[in-house]
Amino acid sequence: MAFTPTPHPVLIVPSQEKMQKFADRGEEGLTELAQHLEKREELIRLEKQDPYRYGFEPDHWKDADKLWDGVSELLIQGGNRAGKSEFAAKRIVEMMVEKKGSKVWVLGMTAQSSIRDQQQLVYKYIPTEWKNVKKGRVQNVSFSQKNGFTENTFILPNGSQCWFMNYSQEMRVIEGGEVDMIWCDELVPITWIETLRFRLITRASSHALSGRLLITFTPVDGYTPTVKEYLNGMRLLDHKPSPLLPDNVNVAGCPAGHMPYTAENRKGNGRIIWFFTAMNPYNPYSEMVKTLKGETSIQIKLRAYGYAENLTGNQFPKFCHAHVLDAKDIPEGTNYLAVDPAWNRNWFMLWLRVDEKGRKYIYREWPDRDTFGEWATPSEKADGAIGPAQSIGGGRGVDELKELMEELEGSEEIEQRYIDPRAGATQAAGREGGTSIIDLLAEGEKPYYFDQAAGISIANGLTIINDWLNYDQSESISAMNEPSLYISRDCGNIIYSLQEWTGRDGEKGATKDPIDTLRYLAVMEPIHVNESTFQGTGIRGY
Repeated sequence: MAFTPTPHPVLIVPSQEKMQKFADRGEEGLTELAQHLEKREELIRLEKQDPYRYGFEPDHWKDADKLWDGVSELLIQGGNRAGKSEFAAKRIVEMMVEKKGSKVWVLGMTAQSSIRDQQQLVYKYIPTEWKNVKKGRVQNVSFSQKNGFTENTFILPNGSQCWFMNYSQEMRVIEGGEVDMIWCDELVPITWIETLRFRLITRASSHALSGRLLITFTPVDGYTPTVKEYLNGMRLLDHKPSPLLPDNVNVAGCPAGHMPYTAENRKGNGRIIWFFTAMNPYNPYSEMVKTLKGETSIQIKLRAYGYAENLTGNQFPKFCHAHVLDAKDIPEGTNYLAVDPAWNRNWFMLWLRVDEKGRKYIYREWPDRDTFGEWATPSEKADGAIGPAQSIGGGRGVDELKELMEELEGSEEIEQRYIDPRAGATQAAGREGGTSIIDLLAEGEKPYYFDQAAGISIANGLTIINDWLNYDQSESISAMNEPSLYISRDCGNIIYSLQEWTGRDGEKGATKDPIDTLRYLAVMEPIHVNESTFQGTGIRGY
């Protein structure tokens, strides 16, 4: 009776050439071949019977685990059928098995999609011996393909419990609970994420796997507020080749023919990984290739690589992780300061250094993100929402601000200080009556002398900043190909603003002040100054 090996995308049948080599060794070789094929069939059977223990895990799952290790949040953006939900379902079950009495939530779009997608997958990965346990004082695993888990919950024999919820419910269903792990699938609203984070805090220190938030989705709706929450201000960690987009720079900061693979969010407490459709061996990738033939690059990025484009008109399209470096890597040079004053909130300040080669480095900001939080946060508004750094400690007087600058600068020598030309000349109440902010800053035992920044058009200032950011992104950075502007990694608020600001929210844009402050520096054309900078060249005659 002829034997037909069971098809499998990973456990490949030996080639005809290889099988012939077995046959050439006679009975011994054929016996060895039969044993190999029998073992392969057994592994396939075990995978179907008990995927929790014997299911195949591709390399990008291992990468996701390493990336998630030590941080609380992981966003998986995936192409269609990239295996992101399979990963999440198995990790949910692992939490429940490995930590007795753990509590997990699984959230989806609707009750119907929860039953159809998430509940089916979670049940798939429950250990075989626990799938049919009889209902007892603790355990209760009752599942049907049609209706999912009874009452949208189940309890394993070790006391671990899972609840299934959806975003069409009132958000109060997630208030007050304490859980070890949460999986949100597909288009979770940003308001839910903000609330869910508080449900994880108390469990975070109880177990190595506890206090974890996992979000998975294909961003079919584009650059949603949830995508912005993680991607704006991110630091790209790794990228991989993109065969369907092989020729151009697809995303700023990636080489030509590559797409982002892993990244760190701006807060440092979360990571992002992109599951490419081609990485899932169980998916008929050739069909995806046919489907995407002739599609736009935007659709290919989204469907095959899980990457959503920000199409809101960011003003600095070339700004990327290549412009960000560690503070220790900033060389010596000539220092400048620019400020954007305001009386009803904090002033925004940027310190810039120019090295002997003319390269510019933003080496300090105030208020900084690590101390005061975010100047702006992601929102449905084009330029973000007002963050805590705008108001914490706001309303400082001029003397307080001078003391602050003295404390931050220490013994640094500042070549020139610039201020918003309109606000700097605004009349304010001084010791001797009405005077300008510039005059007030210059008063006292330790005067701070500020010049008004050039009052050229905003468009011209933005052009200069983009010129500073410009370099050939299809080539590696080198002495012959590098930007003129770099930002210290410590300056998270200006980094975020460069990625977020569109100008569409006008004067009230939450990220406008940091951009204005950088613009004041740009229009004043700061240079490196040394002993010979302003010396005469001498006159020769004959």
